[in-house]
Amino acid sequence: MKIWLNGKFVKEEEAKVSITSAGFLYGQGVFETMRAYNERVFRLDSHLERLFKALPILNLELAAGYEVLKKAVKQALKENNLKDAYLRITAWQGKDKAEAVVFARNYNFLNKEDYRKGFKAIVSSFRQNEFSVLSGIKSANYLPLLLAYQEAKKKNADEAILLNTRGFLAEASRANIFLVKDNCLLTPSLDCGCLPGITRDTVLGLAGKEKIKVIETKLKPEDIRKADEAFLTNSLVEIMPLVSLEHKPIAKGIPGKITERLLQRYRALV
Repeated sequence: MKIWLNGKFVKEEEAKVSITSAGFLYGQGVFETMRAYNERVFRLDSHLERLFKALPILNLELAAGYEVLKKAVKQALKENNLKDAYLRITAWQGKDKAEAVVFARNYNFLNKEDYRKGFKAIVSSFRQNEFSVLSGIKSANYLPLLLAYQEAKKKNADEAILLNTRGFLAEASRANIFLVKDNCLLTPSLDCGCLPGITRDTVLGLAGKEKIKVIETKLKPEDIRKADEAFLTNSLVEIMPLVSLEHKPIAKGIPGKITERLLQRYRALV
């Protein structure tokens, strides 16, 4: 794999960064994960805008500008002869200056059977701090979300749902969460501590076009249990049905019609 590192492409084994950097020692960094379809990165500009909005929050000043990184992302696909791929941009505080890396690689994307079965989730013991500026960015200081995901795996689940400090739903460890109740789409508002996800934003737009009422609000775990449908969103899984919580079925325990409708619309957009 060829990696773009601070302005040039190098082989993966030649990519080196300082172990004394603040990015390595303290997680002072930010990242974006994206998905390419047929050599095109879906909503690349939205990802880059979110990245550059996060940089000053972490006191990072990149030498590489917006257009440089945009070109690097596109070139990473060509350098590695990829059409459908997983891509990641990471920016962090190096030893003397902020650094950045871009890579693209093959990824085992989920198949039709995965979407037919849906995901199982637990309510995590970890909490999201909705008052922290880090809750609104993809910080490289990712430990609480990583541990929540590992907690889910230990309990034979696919995802972990995090509550915020006030007990309201925030997000999943790797995704935003949506509920369907009485043909209305419900999702945690941004002040609940969830990431302003790119796929979340896309779904909100699609719902508007489909004349589906959307309410961004404060939700409790019991709202999931009472929901007619539920689903998770991120750039890699797109729109994944959520069929159980704490090993108990949500509604009928199968993907719902509105979830499937939005997934079809999302893929048509892609």
